Amino acid sequence: ENRTNDDMEIDLDAGVVRYTPRHRVTFLPEESVGRPEDMVLTMPNIAMLSMASGVSSYGYFAKMAFNVLTARLGSKPTVSITAHDYLWGYNEPLISLGNSILPGWINFDTLGVLDRLYDEKAPLRVEVSAHNDDKFMIKSVNGVSGLPNWGYPETRSSCNSFNNSYEGIIYPPDMSAERPLKIYRNVLCRFMELEYVEDKVTDYGATGMSFQITNNSYSKIPDNECLCAKGICHEGISDLSPCFYGLPVVLSNAHFMDSNPLLYDRIEGMKPDKEQHGSEFMIDPIIGLVMATKFSVQVNVMLRDVSFNSKLAKYSDMFVPIVNIKIVQPKLADDQITTLRLMHVYGPYILLSVQVVLVLSGLLLLAHSARLLYGNWISSRRKCMGFTCEKINVKETLSTEPLMNR
Repeated sequence: ENRTNDDMEIDLDAGVVRYTPRHRVTFLPEESVGRPEDMVLTMPNIAMLSMASGVSSYGYFAKMAFNVLTARLGSKPTVSITAHDYLWGYNEPLISLGNSILPGWINFDTLGVLDRLYDEKAPLRVEVSAHNDDKFMIKSVNGVSGLPNWGYPETRSSCNSFNNSYEGIIYPPDMSAERPLKIYRNVLCRFMELEYVEDKVTDYGATGMSFQITNNSYSKIPDNECLCAKGICHEGISDLSPCFYGLPVVLSNAHFMDSNPLLYDRIEGMKPDKEQHGSEFMIDPIIGLVMATKFSVQVNVMLRDVSFNSKLAKYSDMFVPIVNIKIVQPKLADDQITTLRLMHVYGPYILLSVQVVLVLSGLLLLAHSARLLYGNWISSRRKCMGFTCEKINVKETLSTEPLMNR
């Protein structure tokens, strides 16, 4: 992912910076097992599963209409397609029909996971602070200081407002472990709260502050109450439906890590592992530079009772994983590493050396000044002790002669 900020505007009077983020995704063949166009996968049919789950809350005739429609269109619970098409778009009859009948609701005619996540047809206008105390903190997105999908501004809480939230690209200088932090990415449809773990030393000698996503990010706690407004609220998952056309799509940790095992006991291959699926955000405390980023999320379809459809009956009351996304920040550029090494490794020694030189120079100047003062004092003492005056006999006479006669 290559990120750029377009149409940047610096508002000195308001103390903010505004920009439009753009994302460009590049395939890295050296990191892949093969070309996406050559890899054929059997994957869940996102459209059929999610629409069936949505129809499950309607009456008998709606369910029968769905069955007739999917049978006529030839939709199946799974599809065999290339990895490229699954990520960037494949033809699904249900989506094509929905786009034709309801273009205002489904404004795309092909379905792809990354194509939907990176949809930039409605660009965002982000406003961040330029003040030193909260520099780079998000103030608003598209002019709104919270997340309308989660009830802002009717209800305001840390769950749906931009207080203490950042994009995860850069943070304020002079960071401390006590500073509250949240990261926000539009594709996540929510905030992720970070907690301080420890200070860590990198292999190039710089010391960074290590944070992680809190373990209760997907828990049913008061801090996450606003995420339950749409009725999808389970321990271990987070509702995404307001950001995905009202479809029952949910977010979780990769492999349902830190979730109740009942969520995935019917799914083979789920192996939650802290090392593989955990998170870490390493931040330089001096200038707020992001030194390392690693976290994983998983997108799932939440199926309710879909036993009304014989093809889908086995998926009833199940969370079906759709895609596991792992975000890893590339290694810092050489000039950034040089800057950090200068600040953390060489800088303290250089500063100490300068301080020592200045102190020694000051002491030498004081000693030299004291020596000069002492020399002057000794010299003046010697002059006073060795000074003698000849006696001059002066005879005073009173003259009575007029001055004019002299």
